[in-house]
Amino acid sequence: MSRRRLLQLSLAAATAVAVTPLSGCTAETRPGPPSPSASAGGRPTTRDRSIRLGDRLSEDLPYRVLEDGDGLERVVREDLADRPGGTRPEPVALAAFGHITDPHVLDATNPGRLSFLWQYLDFEEGYPTSGRFRPQDVLTVHVLDATVRAFNALGQGPESGRPLDALVVTGDLSNSFCTSELDAVVAALDGGRATANPVGRYEGIQDHGRSPRDLFADVWHPDPEPDGADPDNWKARYGFPTVEGLLDAASSPIDAPGADVPWFVGFGNHDETGRYGGSRISPGEQFVDLVRTGSRLPLELPAGMKEPDFWEQAKGGEAARERLLAELPSRTTAASEERDVFDKAAFRKALARSESAVEQPIEEDALYYSFDLSPEVRGIMLNTASPDGSGRGCLDREQASWLVGQLEAVSGSYLDEEGNTQMSEAENRITVLFSHHPLRSFEDDATTADDGGESLARDEVLSILSRFPNLVLWLNGHEHRHRVEAHRGRNGSGGLWEITTASLIDFPQQSRAVELVDNRDGTLSILATLLDHSAADDVRRDGEQSPASLAALSLELAANRPGLDPGSVQGAAGDQNVELLVAAPF
Repeated sequence: MSRRRLLQLSLAAATAVAVTPLSGCTAETRPGPPSPSASAGGRPTTRDRSIRLGDRLSEDLPYRVLEDGDGLERVVREDLADRPGGTRPEPVALAAFGHITDPHVLDATNPGRLSFLWQYLDFEEGYPTSGRFRPQDVLTVHVLDATVRAFNALGQGPESGRPLDALVVTGDLSNSFCTSELDAVVAALDGGRATANPVGRYEGIQDHGRSPRDLFADVWHPDPEPDGADPDNWKARYGFPTVEGLLDAASSPIDAPGADVPWFVGFGNHDETGRYGGSRISPGEQFVDLVRTGSRLPLELPAGMKEPDFWEQAKGGEAARERLLAELPSRTTAASEERDVFDKAAFRKALARSESAVEQPIEEDALYYSFDLSPEVRGIMLNTASPDGSGRGCLDREQASWLVGQLEAVSGSYLDEEGNTQMSEAENRITVLFSHHPLRSFEDDATTADDGGESLARDEVLSILSRFPNLVLWLNGHEHRHRVEAHRGRNGSGGLWEITTASLIDFPQQSRAVELVDNRDGTLSILATLLDHSAADDVRRDGEQSPASLAALSLELAANRPGLDPGSVQGAAGDQNVELLVAAPF
Protein backbone atom coordinates (compact mmCIF):
# COMPACT_ATOMS: atom_id res chain seq x y z
CA MET A 1 0.00 0.00 0.00
CA SER A 2 1.39 3.42 -0.96
CA ARG A 3 2.22 6.22 1.48
CA ARG A 4 -0.44 8.37 -0.21
CA ARG A 5 -3.14 5.72 0.24
CA LEU A 6 -2.19 5.20 3.90
CA LEU A 7 -2.59 8.93 4.48
CA GLN A 8 -6.03 8.90 2.88
CA LEU A 9 -7.25 5.99 4.99
CA SER A 10 -5.83 7.29 8.26
CA LEU A 11 -7.32 10.74 7.73
CA ALA A 12 -10.69 9.28 6.84
CA ALA A 13 -10.65 7.22 10.03
CA ALA A 14 -9.63 10.21 12.14
CA THR A 15 -12.30 12.55 10.79
CA ALA A 16 -15.20 10.14 10.40
CA VAL A 17 -15.68 9.70 14.16
CA ALA A 18 -16.31 13.33 15.11
CA VAL A 19 -15.31 16.80 14.13
CA THR A 20 -13.06 18.74 16.46
CA PRO A 21 -14.65 21.41 18.67
CA LEU A 22 -12.94 24.76 19.00
CA SER A 23 -11.18 25.06 22.33
CA GLY A 24 -12.91 28.18 23.61
CA CYS A 25 -11.73 30.34 20.69
CA THR A 26 -14.05 33.16 19.65
CA ALA A 27 -11.79 34.28 16.76
CA GLU A 28 -11.94 37.93 17.74
CA THR A 29 -9.17 40.36 16.81
CA ARG A 30 -6.06 39.54 18.79
CA PRO A 31 -2.50 40.81 18.21
CA GLY A 32 0.79 39.91 19.76
CA PRO A 33 1.84 36.82 21.69
CA PRO A 34 1.56 33.24 20.45
CA SER A 35 -1.84 31.65 20.88
CA PRO A 36 -2.25 28.27 22.57
CA SER A 37 -3.49 26.76 19.31
CA ALA A 38 -0.41 27.90 17.40
CA SER A 39 1.91 26.50 20.08
CA ALA A 40 -0.02 23.24 20.12
CA GLY A 41 0.32 23.02 16.36
CA GLY A 42 4.09 23.21 16.59
CA ARG A 43 4.50 26.24 14.36
CA PRO A 44 3.55 29.92 14.75
CA THR A 45 1.44 31.68 12.15
CA THR A 46 1.20 35.35 11.24
CA ARG A 47 -1.22 35.70 14.16
CA ASP A 48 1.80 35.19 16.40
CA ARG A 49 4.47 37.06 14.45
CA SER A 50 4.96 38.65 11.07
CA ILE A 51 8.02 39.26 8.90
CA ARG A 52 9.01 42.73 7.78
CA LEU A 53 11.99 44.59 6.37
CA GLY A 54 14.40 45.88 9.01
CA ASP A 55 17.78 47.58 8.81
CA ARG A 56 19.62 48.34 5.61
CA LEU A 57 22.35 45.90 4.71
CA SER A 58 24.43 48.88 3.55
CA GLU A 59 23.85 52.41 4.85
CA ASP A 60 23.67 54.10 1.46
CA LEU A 61 21.71 51.48 -0.53
CA PRO A 62 18.04 50.44 -0.18
CA TYR A 63 18.35 46.65 0.36
CA ARG A 64 17.03 45.70 3.81
CA VAL A 65 17.26 42.50 5.85
CA LEU A 66 14.28 40.62 7.24
CA GLU A 67 13.22 40.91 10.86
CA ASP A 68 10.33 39.69 13.00
CA GLY A 69 7.33 41.94 13.54
CA ASP A 70 4.17 41.83 15.64
CA GLY A 71 1.44 39.34 14.91
CA LEU A 72 -1.36 40.38 12.57
CA GLU A 73 -4.82 40.79 14.05
CA ARG A 74 -7.75 38.77 12.78
CA VAL A 75 -10.48 40.91 11.26
CA VAL A 76 -14.07 39.73 11.63
CA ARG A 77 -16.06 40.51 8.48
CA GLU A 78 -19.85 40.47 8.57
CA ASP A 79 -20.53 41.53 4.98
CA LEU A 80 -22.79 38.50 4.42
CA ALA A 81 -24.05 37.67 7.92
CA ASP A 82 -24.06 39.14 11.42
CA ARG A 83 -22.96 37.23 14.45
CA PRO A 84 -26.03 36.55 16.63
CA GLY A 85 -26.00 37.91 20.15
CA GLY A 86 -26.51 35.96 23.34
CA THR A 87 -24.88 32.78 24.54
CA ARG A 88 -22.88 31.03 21.85
CA PRO A 89 -22.99 27.25 21.51
CA GLU A 90 -19.70 25.42 21.21
CA PRO A 91 -18.71 25.65 17.52
CA VAL A 92 -17.60 22.63 15.50
CA ALA A 93 -14.87 22.56 12.86
CA LEU A 94 -15.96 20.95 9.58
CA ALA A 95 -12.66 21.12 7.67
CA ALA A 96 -9.13 22.49 7.94
CA PHE A 97 -6.78 22.71 4.98
CA GLY A 98 -3.91 24.62 3.44
CA HIS A 99 -4.27 26.85 0.39
CA ILE A 100 -1.15 27.32 -1.74
CA THR A 101 -1.09 29.04 -5.10
CA ASP A 102 1.25 30.17 -7.87
CA PRO A 103 4.51 28.49 -6.85
CA HIS A 104 5.85 29.11 -10.38
CA VAL A 105 8.50 26.42 -10.01
CA LEU A 106 11.01 27.08 -12.76
CA ASP A 107 14.26 25.92 -14.26
CA ALA A 108 16.20 29.19 -14.18
CA THR A 109 18.87 27.77 -16.50
CA ASN A 110 16.46 26.87 -19.31
CA PRO A 111 17.80 28.43 -22.55
CA GLY A 112 14.21 28.60 -23.82
CA ARG A 113 13.51 31.50 -21.48
CA LEU A 114 15.38 33.62 -24.07
CA SER A 115 16.87 35.60 -21.21
CA PHE A 116 19.27 37.38 -23.55
CA LEU A 117 16.36 39.56 -24.71
CA TRP A 118 16.13 41.18 -21.26
CA GLN A 119 19.09 43.43 -22.06
CA TYR A 120 17.06 45.19 -24.75
CA LEU A 121 14.51 46.33 -22.16
CA ASP A 122 15.07 49.35 -19.93
CA PHE A 123 16.07 48.34 -16.41
CA GLU A 124 14.91 51.74 -15.19
CA GLU A 125 11.31 50.96 -16.18
CA GLY A 126 10.92 49.05 -12.93
CA TYR A 127 10.83 45.46 -11.81
CA PRO A 128 10.47 42.78 -14.49
CA THR A 129 7.22 40.86 -14.92
CA SER A 130 6.89 37.09 -14.50
CA GLY A 131 8.26 36.57 -18.00
CA ARG A 132 11.55 38.20 -17.04
CA PHE A 133 14.17 38.04 -14.31
CA ARG A 134 13.69 37.75 -10.57
CA PRO A 135 16.71 37.42 -8.27
CA GLN A 136 14.92 34.53 -6.51
CA ASP A 137 14.29 32.59 -9.73
CA VAL A 138 16.70 29.80 -8.73
CA LEU A 139 14.92 29.23 -5.40
CA THR A 140 11.33 28.38 -6.36
CA VAL A 141 11.60 24.68 -5.48
CA HIS A 142 13.00 25.61 -2.07
CA VAL A 143 10.06 27.91 -1.35
CA LEU A 144 7.48 25.26 -2.27
CA ASP A 145 9.32 22.67 -0.18
CA ALA A 146 9.50 25.08 2.78
CA THR A 147 5.78 25.80 2.45
CA VAL A 148 4.90 22.11 2.53
CA ARG A 149 7.14 21.65 5.57
CA ALA A 150 5.45 24.63 7.25
CA PHE A 151 2.03 23.03 6.86
CA ASN A 152 3.42 19.71 8.10
CA ALA A 153 4.73 21.48 11.21
CA LEU A 154 1.46 23.35 11.71
CA GLY A 155 -0.47 20.11 11.47
CA GLN A 156 -3.85 21.55 12.40
CA GLY A 157 -6.15 24.49 12.06
CA PRO A 158 -4.55 27.23 14.16
CA GLU A 159 -7.90 28.23 15.73
CA SER A 160 -9.95 25.03 15.79
CA GLY A 161 -7.21 22.51 16.45
CA ARG A 162 -8.74 20.21 13.83
CA PRO A 163 -6.04 18.13 12.09
CA LEU A 164 -5.38 19.37 8.58
CA ASP A 165 -7.43 17.48 6.01
CA ALA A 166 -5.55 18.44 2.83
CA LEU A 167 -3.36 20.86 0.92
CA VAL A 168 -4.82 22.48 -2.20
CA VAL A 169 -2.65 24.20 -4.84
CA THR A 170 -4.58 26.39 -7.28
CA GLY A 171 -2.45 26.49 -10.39
CA ASP A 172 0.67 27.97 -11.94
CA LEU A 173 2.57 25.03 -10.55
CA SER A 174 5.21 25.59 -13.21
CA ASN A 175 6.48 28.79 -14.76
CA SER A 176 7.31 27.71 -18.29
CA PHE A 177 5.34 24.43 -18.63
CA CYS A 178 8.55 22.37 -18.64
CA THR A 179 8.57 18.71 -17.69
CA SER A 180 11.40 19.22 -15.19
CA GLU A 181 9.35 21.91 -13.45
CA LEU A 182 6.29 19.68 -13.16
CA ASP A 183 8.40 16.79 -11.85
CA ALA A 184 9.87 19.09 -9.18
CA VAL A 185 6.39 20.12 -8.03
CA VAL A 186 5.27 16.51 -7.75
CA ALA A 187 8.39 15.61 -5.74
CA ALA A 188 7.92 18.56 -3.38
CA LEU A 189 4.29 17.63 -2.73
CA ASP A 190 4.61 13.86 -2.68
CA GLY A 191 8.13 13.45 -1.32
CA GLY A 192 11.36 12.66 -3.15
CA ARG A 193 14.38 14.38 -4.67
CA ALA A 194 13.07 17.69 -5.92
CA THR A 195 14.86 19.84 -8.47
CA ALA A 196 13.73 21.75 -11.55
CA ASN A 197 17.30 21.85 -12.91
CA PRO A 198 17.62 18.73 -15.07
CA VAL A 199 21.39 18.97 -15.62
CA GLY A 200 22.42 19.14 -11.96
CA ARG A 201 24.52 22.30 -12.11
CA TYR A 202 24.01 25.98 -12.76
CA GLU A 203 24.71 27.07 -16.35
CA GLY A 204 23.06 30.40 -16.93
CA ILE A 205 23.20 34.15 -16.93
CA GLN A 206 23.53 34.59 -13.14
CA ASP A 207 27.04 33.14 -13.04
CA HIS A 208 30.18 34.97 -14.11
CA GLY A 209 30.54 33.20 -17.42
CA ARG A 210 30.79 35.07 -20.71
CA SER A 211 28.02 37.66 -20.99
CA PRO A 212 27.46 40.98 -22.79
CA ARG A 213 27.83 43.94 -20.46
CA ASP A 214 24.22 45.08 -20.84
CA LEU A 215 22.87 41.63 -19.99
CA PHE A 216 25.29 41.26 -17.09
CA ALA A 217 24.21 44.62 -15.64
CA ASP A 218 20.51 43.73 -15.60
CA VAL A 219 20.89 40.41 -13.73
CA TRP A 220 21.83 39.81 -10.09
CA HIS A 221 25.01 37.71 -9.73
CA PRO A 222 25.20 36.27 -6.21
CA ASP A 223 28.84 35.17 -6.39
CA PRO A 224 31.69 37.64 -5.86
CA GLU A 225 32.88 39.56 -8.91
CA PRO A 226 36.15 38.51 -10.50
CA ASP A 227 39.05 40.83 -9.74
CA GLY A 228 38.56 44.22 -11.35
CA ALA A 229 34.99 43.58 -12.50
CA ASP A 230 32.19 46.05 -11.76
CA PRO A 231 29.08 44.76 -9.95
CA ASP A 232 25.73 44.44 -11.69
CA ASN A 233 22.93 47.00 -11.25
CA TRP A 234 21.17 44.96 -8.58
CA LYS A 235 24.23 45.22 -6.35
CA ALA A 236 25.43 48.69 -7.36
CA ARG A 237 22.09 50.52 -7.32
CA TYR A 238 19.97 48.53 -4.89
CA GLY A 239 22.46 46.87 -2.56
CA PHE A 240 21.62 43.24 -3.27
CA PRO A 241 24.13 41.08 -1.40
CA THR A 242 26.97 38.85 -2.44
CA VAL A 243 26.02 35.29 -1.45
CA GLU A 244 28.95 33.11 -2.44
CA GLY A 245 28.04 29.57 -3.46
CA LEU A 246 24.32 30.30 -3.83
CA LEU A 247 24.03 29.02 -7.39
CA ASP A 248 25.73 25.72 -6.57
CA ALA A 249 23.59 25.24 -3.47
CA ALA A 250 20.40 26.13 -5.32
CA SER A 251 21.18 23.61 -8.08
CA SER A 252 21.41 20.67 -5.68
CA PRO A 253 18.30 18.48 -5.31
CA ILE A 254 16.24 18.71 -2.14
CA ASP A 255 15.25 15.62 -0.20
CA ALA A 256 11.64 16.71 0.16
CA PRO A 257 9.48 15.02 2.81
CA GLY A 258 6.26 15.73 0.91
CA ALA A 259 2.94 16.65 2.45
CA ASP A 260 1.64 14.76 5.47
CA VAL A 261 -1.92 15.04 4.11
CA PRO A 262 -3.54 14.41 0.72
CA TRP A 263 -2.92 17.15 -1.83
CA PHE A 264 -4.96 18.41 -4.75
CA VAL A 265 -3.80 20.64 -7.58
CA GLY A 266 -5.36 22.88 -10.20
CA PHE A 267 -4.24 24.06 -13.62
CA GLY A 268 -3.07 27.64 -14.24
CA ASN A 269 -2.23 29.74 -17.26
CA HIS A 270 1.51 29.14 -16.70
CA ASP A 271 0.76 25.41 -16.93
CA GLU A 272 -1.16 25.92 -20.19
CA THR A 273 0.96 25.75 -23.34
CA GLY A 274 -1.86 26.94 -25.55
CA ARG A 275 -1.48 23.65 -27.40
CA TYR A 276 -4.37 21.24 -27.62
CA GLY A 277 -5.49 18.42 -29.85
CA GLY A 278 -5.13 19.45 -33.47
CA SER A 279 -3.72 22.90 -32.70
CA ARG A 280 -0.95 24.37 -34.78
CA ILE A 281 2.40 25.12 -33.16
CA SER A 282 3.50 28.50 -34.48
CA PRO A 283 6.95 28.93 -36.06
CA GLY A 284 7.94 31.20 -33.15
CA GLU A 285 7.03 28.47 -30.66
CA GLN A 286 8.95 25.94 -32.72
CA PHE A 287 12.03 28.15 -32.46
CA VAL A 288 11.67 28.40 -28.68
CA ASP A 289 11.25 24.61 -28.49
CA LEU A 290 14.47 24.23 -30.48
CA VAL A 291 16.32 26.45 -28.02
CA ARG A 292 14.85 25.07 -24.80
CA THR A 293 16.05 21.48 -25.30
CA GLY A 294 19.29 22.38 -27.05
CA SER A 295 22.89 22.99 -26.00
CA ARG A 296 23.17 26.69 -26.88
CA LEU A 297 22.48 29.52 -24.42
CA PRO A 298 22.01 32.64 -26.59
CA LEU A 299 23.67 35.77 -25.18
CA GLU A 300 22.75 38.58 -27.57
CA LEU A 301 21.44 39.39 -31.04
CA PRO A 302 23.84 39.26 -33.97
CA ALA A 303 25.50 42.60 -34.70
CA GLY A 304 23.08 44.98 -36.42
CA MET A 305 19.96 42.85 -35.80
CA LYS A 306 16.97 44.42 -34.05
CA GLU A 307 14.47 42.47 -31.96
CA PRO A 308 11.63 42.69 -34.56
CA ASP A 309 14.03 41.27 -37.17
CA PHE A 310 14.94 38.46 -34.78
CA TRP A 311 11.31 37.39 -34.37
CA GLU A 312 10.70 37.67 -38.10
CA GLN A 313 13.53 35.23 -38.78
CA ALA A 314 12.45 32.98 -35.89
CA LYS A 315 9.09 32.57 -37.64
CA GLY A 316 10.73 31.22 -40.78
CA GLY A 317 11.07 27.60 -41.86
CA GLU A 318 13.08 24.91 -40.09
CA ALA A 319 16.28 25.74 -41.95
CA ALA A 320 15.89 29.45 -41.22
CA ARG A 321 15.36 28.76 -37.52
CA GLU A 322 18.42 26.57 -37.27
CA ARG A 323 20.47 29.17 -39.15
CA LEU A 324 19.29 31.92 -36.80
CA LEU A 325 20.18 29.88 -33.74
CA ALA A 326 23.66 29.22 -35.14
CA GLU A 327 24.15 32.97 -35.74
CA LEU A 328 23.24 34.01 -32.20
CA PRO A 329 26.33 34.57 -30.02
CA SER A 330 25.95 31.81 -27.43
CA ARG A 331 27.50 29.77 -24.66
CA THR A 332 27.48 25.98 -24.67
CA THR A 333 25.23 24.40 -22.07
CA ALA A 334 24.10 20.88 -21.27
CA ALA A 335 21.07 19.88 -23.32
CA SER A 336 18.07 18.15 -21.75
CA GLU A 337 14.84 16.76 -23.15
CA GLU A 338 13.34 17.27 -19.68
CA ARG A 339 13.03 20.93 -20.63
CA ASP A 340 10.47 20.05 -23.26
CA VAL A 341 6.92 21.28 -22.71
CA PHE A 342 4.27 19.15 -21.06
CA ASP A 343 0.66 19.05 -22.21
CA LYS A 344 -2.54 18.33 -20.31
CA ALA A 345 -2.08 14.58 -20.75
CA ALA A 346 1.38 14.74 -19.19
CA PHE A 347 0.01 16.91 -16.38
CA ARG A 348 -2.64 14.28 -15.62
CA LYS A 349 -0.11 11.45 -15.88
CA ALA A 350 2.27 13.13 -13.44
CA LEU A 351 -0.47 13.58 -10.89
CA ALA A 352 -1.76 10.04 -11.37
CA ARG A 353 1.79 8.80 -10.83
CA SER A 354 1.69 10.56 -7.46
CA GLU A 355 -1.68 9.02 -6.57
CA SER A 356 -3.19 12.42 -5.82
CA ALA A 357 -6.34 11.82 -3.82
CA VAL A 358 -8.89 12.76 -6.46
CA GLU A 359 -12.04 10.79 -5.78
CA GLN A 360 -13.79 11.47 -9.05
CA PRO A 361 -11.84 10.78 -12.23
CA ILE A 362 -10.70 13.68 -14.34
CA GLU A 363 -13.07 13.79 -17.30
CA GLU A 364 -11.47 13.09 -20.66
CA ASP A 365 -8.97 15.87 -21.40
CA ALA A 366 -10.40 18.29 -18.82
CA LEU A 367 -8.45 19.14 -15.69
CA TYR A 368 -11.41 19.69 -13.41
CA TYR A 369 -12.77 17.37 -10.76
CA SER A 370 -14.56 17.15 -7.42
CA PHE A 371 -13.18 15.66 -4.24
CA ASP A 372 -13.80 15.40 -0.50
CA LEU A 373 -11.98 18.01 1.52
CA SER A 374 -13.33 16.27 4.60
CA PRO A 375 -16.27 13.95 5.35
CA GLU A 376 -18.42 17.06 5.76
CA VAL A 377 -17.12 19.28 2.97
CA ARG A 378 -17.02 18.76 -0.81
CA GLY A 379 -14.32 20.43 -2.89
CA ILE A 380 -14.62 21.29 -6.58
CA MET A 381 -11.56 22.16 -8.66
CA LEU A 382 -12.14 24.07 -11.90
CA ASN A 383 -9.79 24.54 -14.83
CA THR A 384 -10.06 28.25 -15.62
CA ALA A 385 -6.95 28.47 -17.83
CA SER A 386 -7.76 29.73 -21.30
CA PRO A 387 -6.88 27.21 -24.04
CA ASP A 388 -5.09 29.96 -25.96
CA GLY A 389 -2.52 30.30 -23.17
CA SER A 390 -3.48 33.87 -22.28
CA GLY A 391 -3.91 35.14 -18.73
CA ARG A 392 -7.68 35.60 -18.78
CA GLY A 393 -10.05 33.42 -16.81
CA CYS A 394 -12.07 30.98 -18.87
CA LEU A 395 -15.03 28.72 -18.04
CA ASP A 396 -16.50 27.12 -21.13
CA ARG A 397 -20.10 25.98 -21.39
CA GLU A 398 -19.24 22.28 -21.16
CA GLN A 399 -17.34 22.74 -17.89
CA ALA A 400 -20.04 25.09 -16.58
CA SER A 401 -22.68 22.42 -17.21
CA TRP A 402 -20.51 19.89 -15.36
CA LEU A 403 -20.13 22.35 -12.47
CA VAL A 404 -23.89 22.80 -12.16
CA GLY A 405 -24.29 19.02 -12.03
CA GLN A 406 -21.68 18.72 -9.29
CA LEU A 407 -23.36 21.43 -7.22
CA GLU A 408 -26.82 19.92 -7.67
CA ALA A 409 -25.46 16.57 -6.47
CA VAL A 410 -24.69 18.04 -3.01
CA SER A 411 -27.60 20.50 -2.73
CA GLY A 412 -30.96 19.54 -1.27
CA SER A 413 -32.26 23.02 -2.10
CA TYR A 414 -31.07 25.46 -4.74
CA LEU A 415 -32.30 27.96 -7.32
CA ASP A 416 -32.78 27.15 -10.98
CA GLU A 417 -31.77 29.52 -13.78
CA GLU A 418 -35.01 31.49 -13.39
CA GLY A 419 -34.54 31.89 -9.64
CA ASN A 420 -37.14 29.33 -8.60
CA THR A 421 -36.40 27.14 -5.58
CA GLN A 422 -35.77 23.51 -6.43
CA MET A 423 -35.83 20.70 -3.86
CA SER A 424 -34.04 17.39 -4.31
CA GLU A 425 -33.15 14.28 -2.34
CA ALA A 426 -29.44 15.06 -2.58
CA GLU A 427 -27.48 15.02 0.67
CA ASN A 428 -26.59 18.60 1.60
CA ARG A 429 -22.87 19.25 1.91
CA ILE A 430 -20.96 22.46 2.46
CA THR A 431 -18.99 23.08 -0.74
CA VAL A 432 -15.75 24.93 -1.49
CA LEU A 433 -14.76 25.95 -5.01
CA PHE A 434 -11.14 26.18 -6.18
CA SER A 435 -9.68 27.64 -9.37
CA HIS A 436 -6.61 29.48 -10.56
CA HIS A 437 -8.36 32.65 -11.68
CA PRO A 438 -10.52 34.94 -9.55
CA LEU A 439 -13.82 36.27 -10.82
CA ARG A 440 -12.10 39.56 -11.73
CA SER A 441 -10.04 37.75 -14.38
CA PHE A 442 -13.10 36.75 -16.39
CA GLU A 443 -14.16 39.08 -19.19
CA ASP A 444 -17.29 41.21 -19.26
CA ASP A 445 -18.70 39.42 -22.30
CA ALA A 446 -18.79 35.80 -23.41
CA THR A 447 -15.89 35.01 -25.72
CA THR A 448 -14.89 32.23 -28.07
CA ALA A 449 -11.51 30.64 -27.37
CA ASP A 450 -9.15 29.44 -30.07
CA ASP A 451 -10.31 25.86 -29.60
CA GLY A 452 -13.89 26.87 -30.38
CA GLY A 453 -15.27 26.65 -26.85
CA GLU A 454 -17.31 29.60 -25.66
CA SER A 455 -16.25 31.07 -22.32
CA LEU A 456 -18.83 32.48 -19.93
CA ALA A 457 -18.88 36.16 -19.08
CA ARG A 458 -18.06 37.25 -15.54
CA ASP A 459 -21.71 37.83 -14.61
CA GLU A 460 -22.69 34.42 -15.96
CA VAL A 461 -20.11 32.71 -13.75
CA LEU A 462 -21.32 34.52 -10.65
CA SER A 463 -24.95 33.82 -11.58
CA ILE A 464 -24.29 30.08 -11.48
CA LEU A 465 -22.43 30.19 -8.18
CA SER A 466 -25.06 32.34 -6.47
CA ARG A 467 -27.78 29.73 -7.07
CA PHE A 468 -26.33 27.32 -4.51
CA PRO A 469 -26.44 28.45 -0.86
CA ASN A 470 -24.17 25.62 0.30
CA LEU A 471 -21.34 26.96 -1.89
CA VAL A 472 -19.85 29.30 0.71
CA LEU A 473 -16.21 29.76 -0.34
CA TRP A 474 -14.14 30.21 -3.51
CA LEU A 475 -10.33 30.10 -3.26
CA ASN A 476 -8.02 31.16 -6.09
CA GLY A 477 -4.77 32.94 -6.99
CA HIS A 478 -3.32 34.30 -10.26
CA GLU A 479 -3.05 37.94 -9.19
CA HIS A 480 -0.06 37.48 -6.84
CA ARG A 481 -1.82 39.45 -4.09
CA HIS A 482 -4.10 38.90 -1.12
CA ARG A 483 -7.72 39.92 -1.49
CA VAL A 484 -11.01 38.90 0.14
CA GLU A 485 -14.33 39.79 -1.46
CA ALA A 486 -17.96 39.04 -0.58
CA HIS A 487 -20.56 38.08 -3.20
CA ARG A 488 -24.21 38.11 -2.13
CA GLY A 489 -26.42 35.19 -3.08
CA ARG A 490 -29.30 35.35 -5.52
CA ASN A 491 -32.14 37.52 -4.18
CA GLY A 492 -29.73 39.08 -1.68
CA SER A 493 -29.65 36.16 0.75
CA GLY A 494 -26.73 34.00 1.79
CA GLY A 495 -23.64 34.48 -0.26
CA LEU A 496 -20.16 33.38 -1.21
CA TRP A 497 -16.77 34.52 0.07
CA GLU A 498 -13.95 34.74 -2.49
CA ILE A 499 -10.41 34.51 -1.12
CA THR A 500 -7.49 35.29 -3.42
CA THR A 501 -4.07 34.31 -2.06
CA ALA A 502 -0.71 35.75 -3.09
CA SER A 503 1.91 33.72 -4.96
CA LEU A 504 4.90 31.78 -3.66
CA ILE A 505 7.29 33.37 -6.15
CA ASP A 506 6.69 37.06 -5.38
CA PHE A 507 6.47 38.89 -2.07
CA PRO A 508 4.93 38.09 0.42
CA GLN A 509 5.28 34.38 -0.53
CA GLN A 510 2.50 33.37 1.87
CA SER A 511 -0.14 30.66 1.97
CA ARG A 512 -3.29 30.31 4.05
CA ALA A 513 -4.54 27.87 6.64
CA VAL A 514 -8.31 27.75 6.13
CA GLU A 515 -10.86 26.42 8.63
CA LEU A 516 -14.61 25.98 8.07
CA VAL A 517 -16.51 26.15 11.33
CA ASP A 518 -20.18 25.61 12.13
CA ASN A 519 -20.97 28.13 14.86
CA ARG A 520 -24.25 26.29 15.60
CA ASP A 521 -26.06 29.62 15.81
CA GLY A 522 -27.23 29.86 12.20
CA THR A 523 -23.85 31.01 10.88
CA LEU A 524 -20.65 29.52 9.54
CA SER A 525 -17.19 31.02 10.06
CA ILE A 526 -14.42 30.81 7.49
CA LEU A 527 -11.15 31.36 9.33
CA ALA A 528 -8.25 32.16 7.00
CA THR A 529 -4.80 32.59 8.54
CA LEU A 530 -1.68 33.59 6.60
CA LEU A 531 1.34 31.31 6.98
CA ASP A 532 4.96 32.28 6.28
CA HIS A 533 7.19 29.52 4.97
CA SER A 534 10.30 30.79 6.79
CA ALA A 535 11.45 32.87 9.72
CA ALA A 536 13.55 36.03 9.46
CA ASP A 537 16.49 34.46 11.29
CA ASP A 538 16.64 31.57 8.79
CA VAL A 539 18.35 33.83 6.20
CA ARG A 540 22.04 33.21 5.56
CA ARG A 541 24.08 35.49 3.32
CA ASP A 542 27.36 33.66 3.92
CA GLY A 543 28.49 30.21 4.91
CA GLU A 544 26.88 26.88 4.11
CA GLN A 545 23.31 26.99 2.83
CA SER A 546 20.41 24.63 3.54
CA PRO A 547 17.04 24.27 1.81
CA ALA A 548 15.50 26.25 4.70
CA SER A 549 18.01 29.11 4.48
CA LEU A 550 17.61 29.30 0.70
CA ALA A 551 13.83 29.56 1.02
CA ALA A 552 14.20 32.35 3.59
CA LEU A 553 16.67 34.17 1.36
CA SER A 554 14.16 33.97 -1.49
CA LEU A 555 11.65 35.84 0.67
CA GLU A 556 14.21 38.53 1.51
CA LEU A 557 15.13 38.95 -2.16
CA ALA A 558 11.46 39.18 -3.14
CA ALA A 559 10.76 41.73 -0.39
CA ASN A 560 13.52 43.96 -1.77
CA ARG A 561 12.11 44.11 -5.28
CA PRO A 562 12.84 47.57 -6.70
CA GLY A 563 9.65 49.61 -6.88
CA LEU A 564 7.61 47.17 -4.79
CA ASP A 565 4.51 48.59 -3.10
CA PRO A 566 3.97 46.06 -0.28
CA GLY A 567 0.43 47.21 0.42
CA SER A 568 -0.67 46.48 -3.14
CA VAL A 569 0.14 42.78 -2.76
CA GLN A 570 -0.45 42.25 0.96
CA GLY A 571 -3.85 43.90 0.81
CA ALA A 572 -5.63 45.60 3.68
CA ALA A 573 -6.14 44.03 7.10
CA GLY A 574 -9.47 42.65 5.88
CA ASP A 575 -7.64 40.73 3.13
CA GLN A 576 -5.18 39.00 5.46
CA ASN A 577 -6.10 37.17 8.67
CA VAL A 578 -9.89 37.07 8.63
CA GLU A 579 -12.98 35.48 10.07
CA LEU A 580 -15.68 35.55 7.39
CA LEU A 581 -19.26 35.02 8.51
CA VAL A 582 -21.93 33.55 6.24
CA ALA A 583 -25.40 32.22 6.89
CA ALA A 584 -25.52 28.47 7.47
CA PRO A 585 -27.32 27.06 4.40
CA PHE A 586 -28.95 24.15 6.27
